[in-house]
Amino acid sequence: MAFKGLTKDLVASLGIGHKRLELGVTYRETGCKTARKGWHCTENPFECLGFFPLGHGNRHFRVEAGGMIDEDGGCQIACTEIILVEELDHKKLAGYGMMYMVQHPLRKDWEQDRQHLRVAEGEAAAEQAGDIAIARGPYPRVRGPEGAILGLILEPEPGQIEAAKLFVVSGEQAKIWWTVDEERNIQEAERNEEKAG
Repeated sequence: MAFKGLTKDLVASLGIGHKRLELGVTYRETGCKTARKGWHCTENPFECLGFFPLGHGNRHFRVEAGGMIDEDGGCQIACTEIILVEELDHKKLAGYGMMYMVQHPLRKDWEQDRQHLRVAEGEAAAEQAGDIAIARGPYPRVRGPEGAILGLILEPEPGQIEAAKLFVVSGEQAKIWWTVDEERNIQEAERNEEKAG
């Protein structure tokens, strides 16, 4: 599974020049080399945001990478064939980002501090509706206004993920710190801290 960002008009505007893509169509290049040649995508969906950030009309997709594939030893991929499989809204993007962390718990590329996205150890906060905030660790805490997308990853020890929860903040949940407990329930963070202490 891989991910790619594009402009609002579905244009790949970096690397191979300006090419407009369509959902479900296979696109081919003659060769590939990470950061140099071919179609580029990434295993970590949040890495797309370094090139096509949230909040600028950019669009993000789950893609199928095929043909010859070159990887950089991290999450960057170059390939000779690519298909746009699914367009991702902010919630789906956050869900795939959390799935990446669960599947690769010891990789170091998961922390993110970008416009409209914060993924951090311990606690993370979203500033506005549509923003994504994900916290990871033994006592993860998140908060945000109504419409923000919040994620919690319970990880008592490095690499030992026990729960992952994603939700969109509704009215009564706004601006309250939330956590996930050992039973995988989302609850107010203060209540969890009282139980732990």
